[in-house]
Amino acid sequence: MARKSSGASGVLILAALILAALAELIKNYWPALLVIGGIGVAVWLFRKSAAQSPVPQQDGSITLRVSVGSDYDSDARDYSYSGRQKPTIRDGDELWLPAGKSVTVGGYLLNGGLLYVGKGLAGGNGWQIESALIDPALPVNQGEDDYTARKLDYWPSYSEASRDARASYLNWLSKGRSDPGADIGYVFMYFYGLERRALVDAASSAAAKAELPAIMREVERLLAMYGDNYSFQGYAGSLLDFLKAGQAQPHCQDSPPPLSPNGGLTFTHRLCLGQMSSLRRALPGEWAYIWLMGDRTTQLRTAAQRCPDEFKRAFIEQYAREFGDGMLLPQNKTRLKVSHQPASPSFHGQPHIEKDFDLPDVTVLSSPMKKLQGIAESCMAQLDAYSRFLGRNPDKAESADALLELPFSLWPEKYRQPLENIRATIKTAGKPLATKFERLQGLFPDWHEANRQKYMSLSRALSEAGMGIEPDVKFGGKVPTPDATVVIFSDESIQSYREPSLEYGAASLTLHLAVSVSAADGDVGNEERQLLLQQLEDWLHLNESARRRLQAHLRLLMTEPPGTNNLKKRIEALSITARQAIGEFLTQVAKADDEVTPAEVKLLEKIFKMLGLETQSVYSLLHGPAGAPVTVRPSDAGTSGFAIPRPPKPKEAGIELDMGRIAALHAESEKVSAILGEIFVEETVRVESEPEAQEAEPEVHDSVMGLDEEHTELVRILCTRPEWTRDELEELAQDRGILLDGTLERINEAAFDTFDQPFGEGDDPVEINQEVVKEMLQ
Repeated sequence: MARKSSGASGVLILAALILAALAELIKNYWPALLVIGGIGVAVWLFRKSAAQSPVPQQDGSITLRVSVGSDYDSDARDYSYSGRQKPTIRDGDELWLPAGKSVTVGGYLLNGGLLYVGKGLAGGNGWQIESALIDPALPVNQGEDDYTARKLDYWPSYSEASRDARASYLNWLSKGRSDPGADIGYVFMYFYGLERRALVDAASSAAAKAELPAIMREVERLLAMYGDNYSFQGYAGSLLDFLKAGQAQPHCQDSPPPLSPNGGLTFTHRLCLGQMSSLRRALPGEWAYIWLMGDRTTQLRTAAQRCPDEFKRAFIEQYAREFGDGMLLPQNKTRLKVSHQPASPSFHGQPHIEKDFDLPDVTVLSSPMKKLQGIAESCMAQLDAYSRFLGRNPDKAESADALLELPFSLWPEKYRQPLENIRATIKTAGKPLATKFERLQGLFPDWHEANRQKYMSLSRALSEAGMGIEPDVKFGGKVPTPDATVVIFSDESIQSYREPSLEYGAASLTLHLAVSVSAADGDVGNEERQLLLQQLEDWLHLNESARRRLQAHLRLLMTEPPGTNNLKKRIEALSITARQAIGEFLTQVAKADDEVTPAEVKLLEKIFKMLGLETQSVYSLLHGPAGAPVTVRPSDAGTSGFAIPRPPKPKEAGIELDMGRIAALHAESEKVSAILGEIFVEETVRVESEPEAQEAEPEVHDSVMGLDEEHTELVRILCTRPEWTRDELEELAQDRGILLDGTLERINEAAFDTFDQPFGEGDDPVEINQEVVKEMLQ
């Protein structure tokens, strides 16, 4: 018994020691023990809940019935869902719904196919569920299916979306996937499936590869609908280019394909431009225009936007004038590449994909584009007046007012052809054409009233057609009345002389005064006419264009002899020497036919009085010797001019001028012309049209990260690829005349200021930060 008692005591002592140790352990480590206990309770509760749940199958999964369109699968499909999934299927063909098929998910009928439907499909990186996979087992909330509201994360995924977001996505799909008001997140989620099918499945599946054309058409449709979103525009356009690059290289025609739905150049455009550069083939006008319109640095003003057809025609015509058959493109070092950074988060961790071509990428150069943009600026300036008129009068595009503001080459054929016929007639006849102004007005639609601005527009249009008109407001003329005479003359170089020179002004004023005196007796005699025409030929210091205009001007003066009322102020500003020169010349004109009438004497007296000369001197000059030319020596030296000859006595057969005397007169021409030029300067025929109210052009705010235009343009080029070699970047910098290292540093500083991360990293190659690119697109 003693031994038994001793044993029991030992057990009690041992138990007490264990309890004491446990108490000390709890005292010192109770927080950790409490956590362990909580985990144990949670596990117990979970097991108990699972044991009480319905188990229709041995694997504990829930079975859903999904109805599918009869043209796709007459039997129901079974899908299982048992919490967060792991990829179990890598073959996309198993879960892909082809184009034209339908399926019902969560009560929404999804027509058109081009979807992944099922569970367990691996994404592009192979280790996560495909973001575009529609799992019918996941619950949706049909009462909250407004797809215009933002309900998705930045990287949308169907399996990770809320019930409301899933319902909204299914609703958008069921409504035709085309509502422009849809949140862009649903568009992206749908696009993720197209992207996976084209990049993953098509690499190994013949069926998927055969679907690529349909997928590209669908992406183009989405771009046309949602291309205003820069982020979607960038990713969808990039995928299109990459897929097209995998097809056979196109044969580049003279007429280029249209721009992408978002208005940019496609891969086909870049490829064909590279081929033209490599083959040294001239760039056709249509291609030059499409390149201009698709370049991101091109900024079109209101005239080009309001009048697109006229702008295109004007651009192609001027391009042909400057480059003939076309501009030869440089052969730069930067090779043509097409790359794509997948948009889907299911591709995270995967590098971008890229294809290289042994062709130059001329679209990265700025020098050819600057030439094209220079032509565009000129064309927009030509269309400004026409555009402003249409802005004020949109319903009068075919009126005379609108037509006269349009460059002649852009006129409709029915209005352009009559003027071209007039030009041909003048050339055939070899002399100017005099007609009533109302007959010229009749060639235009509804032109009943002529004002200064409209008449100046007519003169400009005629000059573009290789013709001139007298009177011309810019050359001192007045707007004619409908029954007044106008003289039209041919001059192919007239556009080079649209402003009067000093010599022209002096010569035209001399003709004005001479015809006034000649017609004082009611008629311009044949001798006087021949003298003035001969004098035109002898003014060798005048260019051919000026002589052609003076011939027309002289014909107009002889048709309707001018008065002298508007000359008084000009004459008053002349020096006495210049006035004497004019007086002596006019008396010589009066004596040209050896008969001076009382009317001519009376007009000479009037002019002499205006000149401030003694009226009695008229008689002494008329009766003076006729042997030597009148020579006027001004008080200050002149630099240019013409001679005023005294007419010789005519013979019965007509006028026979003393050419020796004319040669002597030419020796004094410089000084005389300088004096008569003073008259022209004072009158100044450079009539300025009243300033027209300019249409305010919208300001273009297209800066990236606060950079200036030059750096912004370069950033946009760099964003087109995920990486650039040092040589390629050096070529870009050299083309733009900038220092590469300083430019990259400036861009990186702007990126840090805007996004807290660099834009480019590395030295050779320089990798473009795709996170920054995505933020910029957003």
